[in-house]
Amino acid sequence: MNVGSILNNDSPPSDHEQEISPTQSVHQRHSIVNILNDPPPEPERQTSFVKPVPAPSAHLATSIKSNSIANITNDRDVDISTGRESTINVSRTSNNDPASKQDVDELTRIKQLRKSRKPKRYTVPPIWAQEWIPPNRAHLIDSSDIGNQNGQSVRTTLSDKPVFDYTSTRSVDLQCSITGVIPPPSLTRTMAEWIFANFSNIEERNRKYVELELKFGKIVDKRTGNRINLSVITECIFTDHSSVHFDMQVEEIAWNEIRKFFEELEKSYQEDTRGQARERPRRKFNMLDTDITDSIYQVGGKGEHIRRIRISKDNSLNPPRYTAIEKTRVADMYIHNPSNMYDLRLSLSLELPVPEGNIEGIMAKNKPSIVREKKRNTWTHSPTITQFDLTRVLVPREAKNKHGKKITNHDINFEVEMEIDTLEVFNAIDKITSGTDTFRLEELVEVFVNNARVLNNRVTKLALP
Repeated sequence: MNVGSILNNDSPPSDHEQEISPTQSVHQRHSIVNILNDPPPEPERQTSFVKPVPAPSAHLATSIKSNSIANITNDRDVDISTGRESTINVSRTSNNDPASKQDVDELTRIKQLRKSRKPKRYTVPPIWAQEWIPPNRAHLIDSSDIGNQNGQSVRTTLSDKPVFDYTSTRSVDLQCSITGVIPPPSLTRTMAEWIFANFSNIEERNRKYVELELKFGKIVDKRTGNRINLSVITECIFTDHSSVHFDMQVEEIAWNEIRKFFEELEKSYQEDTRGQARERPRRKFNMLDTDITDSIYQVGGKGEHIRRIRISKDNSLNPPRYTAIEKTRVADMYIHNPSNMYDLRLSLSLELPVPEGNIEGIMAKNKPSIVREKKRNTWTHSPTITQFDLTRVLVPREAKNKHGKKITNHDINFEVEMEIDTLEVFNAIDKITSGTDTFRLEELVEVFVNNARVLNNRVTKLALP
C-alpha cells in the first residue's frame, strides 16, 4: 500500500493481480492535484466520416435499450469525398442470429420515434411561459416580446370583479378574515392617521372653514420635468416633496370621460328607480353649474405677513357678486399611482372669509397676480359624502399682434378634484377621542379614496391598447 492506493480507496492486490497484461488498462494513480482538479475532457467525437460498422452484437442491443433517444445522433453517415450517404446496413451481415434481428428492430423503432416526435412550435407562448408585465410598463415593451396573435398583442389581465363583494359573500361559507373584519389597507390607515394628526390642531371655531380635497394630476420630477418613475407598481405615499411638484391638470379627453361617466351613472339610476315608490332620492347626484372668475391677490406690506386673498366674481349674476377668502394651505400628502393615469394630492386648507367691506379696498390697491375663469360642473353624492368638481379653467394671456395692438388669449386647462364633508370627518375624530367608535374615520377615508380609484380606473382604460 502507498499514498496513491489510500487516496484511490484500493485494497492490497492479490498474487494473481500482480501481473498486468498489455491489453489491460493500468489504473491511474491519483495525487492531491488530480483529486482537486476536474477530470480531463473527453476527446471530441469524429463526425466527418464514419466507416460502415459490422452487425451489432447482443451487447450493442443492450446498450441501445439503456440509452435515451437524445443520445443517438444519426443512423446515416456522409462520405465527404463523394457526398453520398452510406447507411449502416445491419441486415447485410445479419444471419439467423436472434440478437442481430433484435438490433435491427431496435434501430428501426428508434428511427420511427425520431421522425414522429417533433417539437411543437407555438405561435403564441402558452400562459405558463408568458412574462407578467405591469400595466405601467406595458407601453415600454415591444409587442413581439409579449406574443402576437392575429396582429394583436397578447397580455394577461385580471378581472374587474372584486374579491370580496358584500352583496354575494354574506350568504356563503366564506369569511373575509379570521376575525370576520376586513383590516384596513396600509394606505387608508396612513391617510386616516395623517388626517387625525392635522385635524386635531384645528380650533373648534374654525372647523367650518376647513377644506379637505383630493386633486387629480401627476407628481413631476423637478430635474427631468417628467412624471416620477419609482421602482413600485402599486399605489403608495410619496414623501420627498422637495424634489417634485404636483401638476394638477388632466387631459381634456379624460375630463370628458369622467363627465360622461357621471351622466351614465345618473341615467342608470333613473332607469332603476322608474316606476318605484319614492323611497330613494329622486336623483343620484345633486348637480350644479357655476361660472366664476377668481383673482388672486398678495396682500401685505414690508415686514408684514403676506396674505393670499382670493376674490371670486360670480358671472352668472347681474350685477355680479363678489366674495373673498384667505386661503392657507396647512399640509399636503402625495399619493403615487403608477398603474393608473393620474396621481393624487390630498390637501388640507383653511379658508377664512374676508369681510365684504374689505373686498373693494383690496381690489383698488392691489393688482391680481393670477386670474382664472372657472366653468365648473359640480356633482355631489351624499351617500359617500363626496363632492366632485370638474372645472374648465381659462387663464388669460396678453400678447400683441403684428400691428402692436394688445390682444388677450386664453390657456385652457382641465381639473378634477374631490372634496369630503369635513364636518363628518370631525365627528369621526370626536368618536375616536371619546372611545365610542374607532373605525368610523377609516371607513370615511376608504370610501373617499375608493371614489378616486373609480374615476382613475375609468380614465386609465383610455390609455390601454
